[in-house]
Amino acid sequence: MDLGISGRNFLVTAASKGLGFSVARELLREGARVMISSSSDENLRAAVDRLRQEGLETVTAMRADLVNEEDIARLTDHALEVFGGEIHGLVTNCGGPPAGPPLTITDGQWQTAFDSVFLSVVRLCRRLLPSMIERRDGSVLAITSTSAKQPIPNLTTSNSMRPAVVGFLKYLSNEVAPHNVRINVVAPGRVLTERTAELNQSLVERTGKSLEEVQAEYTAEIPMGRIADLDEFPALCAFLLSSRASYITGQTICSDGGRVATIW
Repeated sequence: MDLGISGRNFLVTAASKGLGFSVARELLREGARVMISSSSDENLRAAVDRLRQEGLETVTAMRADLVNEEDIARLTDHALEVFGGEIHGLVTNCGGPPAGPPLTITDGQWQTAFDSVFLSVVRLCRRLLPSMIERRDGSVLAITSTSAKQPIPNLTTSNSMRPAVVGFLKYLSNEVAPHNVRINVVAPGRVLTERTAELNQSLVERTGKSLEEVQAEYTAEIPMGRIADLDEFPALCAFLLSSRASYITGQTICSDGGRVATIW
């Protein structure tokens, strides 16, 4: 299927590894021009080198800490400059917020989670959507988590901030829909990434269970009986960002092997 992405411009945040990297690579494979960001210069260099070794040359990169408003301003200004004022798609992604049970999260951890998970999305949209609205052409895709629909044990900040992102973007999608700008959310379940390894280790330390027990318990909750491979996620994202999904907006779509129990 030709997604019609070739030659279009995308910004993907927190994309030096994990889910963000997988989406950026998928867009590049479709012929897009992609700028990726990360808070780590070292990780960015490694990501760009890896992509170019795969023959994906139309990638650029810039360091940006999504907690920092000035970094977001510099990132978006630079992306608009590099792409000649035309960004056709924005993929918002961020590092996972601190894990822990509800009564252990400090004020500082709450603030960091708010700034990185929620406020970064607000700031990115505020800076990039005006140009999409003016051109009547654009799509936003937020990578969140299934915690937006169903709380996950030990992920207090994610259980709180991810639904806030969905609520904001649902309302924003209605506001910009008349201007031919679409906004959707993808909610991945467990995927084989570094973040998954970190969460598993957090549960090991909290519960005293072995890593094998933690992994088995989580997998048992998934009707498909397995954790997703990293390559299974990005095709959905590329489709939602493309003109093939031209009548889909304001939706939150899970990619979780059936784990989420809600009917919406």
